[in-house]
Amino acid sequence: MKANRIIGSLVAACILISGVYAASNTNAGIDEKDLGMRKAEVYSEDNAAPDGTNYHSEAPGTSKRIERAYADAPPMIPHDISDLGEIDKNNNACLGCHMPDIAKDMGATPIPKTHFTNFRPAVETDDAGNFKSESNDQIIKKDLHGELWQGRYNCTQCHAPQTQGKLRVESNFKPDYANNKGQKHQNRSYLMDEIGIGVKVGNGL
Repeated sequence: MKANRIIGSLVAACILISGVYAASNTNAGIDEKDLGMRKAEVYSEDNAAPDGTNYHSEAPGTSKRIERAYADAPPMIPHDISDLGEIDKNNNACLGCHMPDIAKDMGATPIPKTHFTNFRPAVETDDAGNFKSESNDQIIKKDLHGELWQGRYNCTQCHAPQTQGKLRVESNFKPDYANNKGQKHQNRSYLMDEIGIGVKVGNGL
């Protein structure tokens, strides 16, 4: 009985040693530069710089629209913007082409109606006009009659150019839409018709 235990222990030890030896040989065959997706030495960043960005270089009016990722998604900027300057209170070069009254002639996407509407929750004030509270389920829409709402003035807070840099992992993403209306309007906004849908759903309406 004692001899069987000794033999069993020796066999188990041999199996364990063999496994460790095999694992150490396998690990020894993997070069550190083959680890991960960047294929570079892990102790240095010298050869691990990412690919540089490569934004569209087409001039405004000559580029092709980028398909939206979802219904009413802010359109990507498909043209070069490097010479348009910074957006500030005195300058917004985007308006020179995208205002609705000139966009068609410029071959540009017109700014939608939502950008000329002030959206604010309904608020309650006291007799002196001081703010008391705001509604969680009612939105007040104020038509500004062609005047751009200042909350939409900084175009690049939502719209951005798209880099054409090489991807480490290729994307197979395809736009999808909840209904036929979204598919139909994939290259233009119908947000004005749907602006309150989140409020309605959130309140069970």
